[in-house]
Amino acid sequence: MISPKQRRQKQLAVVGAIGREHFLTGVRMMYACRYGDALVHFQEAVMLEPHSKGYLSYLGVAVAHAERKYSDAEQLCRRAIEAEYHRPEHYYNLGEVHLLAGRKSDAMKCFNQSLSWNPNFEAAQDALRKLGVRKPPVLPMLSRSHPVNVILGRALRKKARRPLPA
Repeated sequence: MISPKQRRQKQLAVVGAIGREHFLTGVRMMYACRYGDALVHFQEAVMLEPHSKGYLSYLGVAVAHAERKYSDAEQLCRRAIEAEYHRPEHYYNLGEVHLLAGRKSDAMKCFNQSLSWNPNFEAAQDALRKLGVRKPPVLPMLSRSHPVNVILGRALRKKARRPLPA
């Protein structure tokens, strides 16, 4: 026979699984640019799992895309960052909200903050690349086109691309 505590834990696990499925469906809808559908799924996920603060960040992006409510979207993303400040995707999502709101400099700050938590976070790297943001020259006292900066920059870029030996 199952105790009431075990029954409750089982119910919470089922609700959590349903919430996670809504979240994953919302992410798929975002990638398909179906923002209204994504918004519905993220709202369901947040309702089913209110303790999963990471969902708020994605809900914020969906609100910005689907409803153009940028201040609400920003607040949702900031709540996610407050709860889980170490997750680069939350900063990336806030940056995307800023871009949609036309605040390019704030978006760049968020993308850079995302990269400070994970330098290999490709979504933030791609976003900065699309915005035309370049890394500073290796030796800032020389111009970007100075041969020493060009050679050092190429060498460092090659080193970063080289896979680690197994």
